Amino acid sequence: MCGVVGIVYGKNSPRLGQVGSFLLRKLEYRGYDSTGGAFFKADGTVTLKKKVGSPTQVIHELDLEKLNGCKFIGQVRWATYGSVTDENAQPHEVNCRTHLLGAHNGNISNTDSLKEFLIEARHRILSDNDGEMLVHLVEHFYHEQLSLRKKPDPESRVADMLQAILRANQKTVGSYAACISAPDIEGIFAVKAGSSLYAGKGSDEDGDFIVVSSDLTSVLAKTRFLIPLVEGQGIYFTAGEYFVFSLADGSRSVPGLKRSKLNIADIALQPKYHFFMEQEIDSTVANLDMMLKYYFSETGEEPYFSVFERHVRDCKEMVFDLLKLYSIFDREKLKEAFLRIVASPRFEAMVREISALPGAGQPAAAPAFFSSDEAQLLRELREFGEEYFPALFTLDRIVIWKKKRKVIRFKDKAVALFQQSFAAGGRVFFIGAGTSYHAALTAGYFFNNLTALGIVPCNPDLFRSVYMNSLRAGDVLVAITQSGETKDLVDILNQVREKFREKIHVIAVVNNENSTIPQEKADFFLPLLCGPEIAVAATKSFSAQLALFYLLAASMKKGVPPPQRELEKIKHLIDYTLKTSEEDVTEVMLKFFLKPSIHILGTSLIGLAREGALKIREVVLNHAEGYDAAEFKHGPNTILGKSTLYSFTDLENILSDMADFSLGLLHHPAVPAGKRNEVSARFFKLIHDFKFADFSAEIGNGQNAPSGKPIRFQDLYRQFREQVNAERYFSNYPLIFVCPPGERDIRITISQIHTHKIRGADVVLIAEENEELEKALAGKPTGLDDYFFKYIKIPSSGDSNIFVFQAAVVLQRLALKMSVAKMKYLNRVRIENHGVHPDVPKNVSKSITVD
Repeated sequence: MCGVVGIVYGKNSPRLGQVGSFLLRKLEYRGYDSTGGAFFKADGTVTLKKKVGSPTQVIHELDLEKLNGCKFIGQVRWATYGSVTDENAQPHEVNCRTHLLGAHNGNISNTDSLKEFLIEARHRILSDNDGEMLVHLVEHFYHEQLSLRKKPDPESRVADMLQAILRANQKTVGSYAACISAPDIEGIFAVKAGSSLYAGKGSDEDGDFIVVSSDLTSVLAKTRFLIPLVEGQGIYFTAGEYFVFSLADGSRSVPGLKRSKLNIADIALQPKYHFFMEQEIDSTVANLDMMLKYYFSETGEEPYFSVFERHVRDCKEMVFDLLKLYSIFDREKLKEAFLRIVASPRFEAMVREISALPGAGQPAAAPAFFSSDEAQLLRELREFGEEYFPALFTLDRIVIWKKKRKVIRFKDKAVALFQQSFAAGGRVFFIGAGTSYHAALTAGYFFNNLTALGIVPCNPDLFRSVYMNSLRAGDVLVAITQSGETKDLVDILNQVREKFREKIHVIAVVNNENSTIPQEKADFFLPLLCGPEIAVAATKSFSAQLALFYLLAASMKKGVPPPQRELEKIKHLIDYTLKTSEEDVTEVMLKFFLKPSIHILGTSLIGLAREGALKIREVVLNHAEGYDAAEFKHGPNTILGKSTLYSFTDLENILSDMADFSLGLLHHPAVPAGKRNEVSARFFKLIHDFKFADFSAEIGNGQNAPSGKPIRFQDLYRQFREQVNAERYFSNYPLIFVCPPGERDIRITISQIHTHKIRGADVVLIAEENEELEKALAGKPTGLDDYFFKYIKIPSSGDSNIFVFQAAVVLQRLALKMSVAKMKYLNRVRIENHGVHPDVPKNVSKSITVD
């Protein structure tokens, strides 16, 4: 995943560099291998600057904030085609036939054949990057279009560029979004051909502008007024005008603006936090509140909802009318349309019914009282006067009721499909990639504990290679994806639909409700309701997935109350766990953050162990593996004891000892004074090159040696081995056990702790307090005086399922702390481009939209 952005103002702005840099920083989580920007001035001159590195780094190094102009195209890169070099950085500037600049996000899979075509057509290719092939391809066809005209004018240039983009798109294979422009064209062309792209129109101190970006948050940071774009469309825009065109036939339209439902405050980093990952872990409790709000009935809402049910048609029409307000931007017209809704006889009749309810009164006015999906619009309407608050409060409840009845209906439908499938001998597959796969594995744990029914958790490739051809009517697929755009999962669902038509039920579990999978690929969806997740590593969405799967499994039990009380308990225990474990997690972080490898061993909790390890791999960039605790002894335990895994701390000790020896060598009495530097250099070169046969060579004539005899390099090497002894640098290998409170799990964990600590393991245990576990952990193995152990005690619930939620946030918090500590360490020792960052680690992306 990469990110592209483009913005156009009506005149040159001295602040364009600041605006472009701001937008690039908003995209940093999407790509940090390289960063670049093209700044166009009104006189046709262009300044292109790009370099390997993250936006934060490159903006400073290239002084991007000091540049000016009237339009800007920028890109952040997560490398797929072409290595991480300045040449492969984007935007690309081409001028083989005519002058163009452009950048893309995505993956063009026929890049190699396009490169051959372009070279044969005498284009000069400077990189291996698929983005350059796309820009050259547009240039190729744009020049052909221009050559058909005697004297192109500005309008015809736009038309010719449009045709060139259509022809280039027909020749490419893949999924991408792109921004392309020429110095002699007023605006920018942007294309949405399989990857995300958003557009918005606004105004700031530099005048009117239109902005496009791969990321919605960067657009919302500039304006709340969006230009609707769908898959297979492109847009041409200047500062004040735009048209949308079809990539299939070039037909044009000018869709009206839409007001975004999201407020930038909803996706901003709050002042008390330094990182989004930190903020999102802490928001887990609030996210569970949303799940409780929409998946269960709340105290006091039934009388209101009964009124809405009696007026179900009117309520749906009112919500529809409310949504129309998003397309009205004149404040007076907005107020008129709003008043027509609340002054209508149907609305007034419903308000009278509500007022007659026992205990009904005016709600207390509070700035953030609205809590429906349309809260941002309702807050804006509230600016017309506080006298409208009661009506707005009623609309807020209607919106909540409408969504809630759908969510509960779909939850009940999912449970019914599971029950029907199991009863008929069918299977229920939970399919997800990465974190979603680990949530699927943990869902299997919940279903096994609560229903004695076995679901089939798998990732897309496992499903395709092991289960696809055995699907049969009545099977159910649960497609799990935070973004709703995961390419691997989209491909699986397309294949299932093509092969089995309507015989297989597909349920989506998503956070982004308006994405491809819930809207186009599934029969219905269950929302995670956890809001935008900015950090690349999924945390709050994983906890939301666990909560949803827990309530689905618990809802399968007939004659049992819904698990509302248990989720309330989980919510409070998560909060308490984060507070009580802080000191212990910090101590473990300080011990482990520079360890090159870690294993997390989950007793019965393979999904949670894998997810904890994934978080460490993602944000700390240390090797980490998640295993079932009992499985670790079947091979992976060979890593314990003496191994060649050295941490930064170990290497520092080795280099320090080598430096001490080298210093001693320079003052060795047997080495002639004039040859000490030469002897030292030759000695370390012989070691480096493993030329031990040359060690018999003599050094000096022995006059200064204590024995009076000449010494050889092998004598020095013997002294070197005594001083720089490899045995001193072996350290214990870190194991983190995650043990739920079941008796069998405790017994297995005790056995495994004893088995592995005697073989050279440092052991951390995440578990509820248990005397036998503590004894097993604390006993120091004979001869291992440097044995380290830590018991991170989880507040007791006595429930193995609830324990999962508490252990999950502890593992997330540990990965966060390790990432911050390692990042600061690497920065301090001035290691460039190390890629360690809790929000934007290298080589991973938020939503994988390429194969």
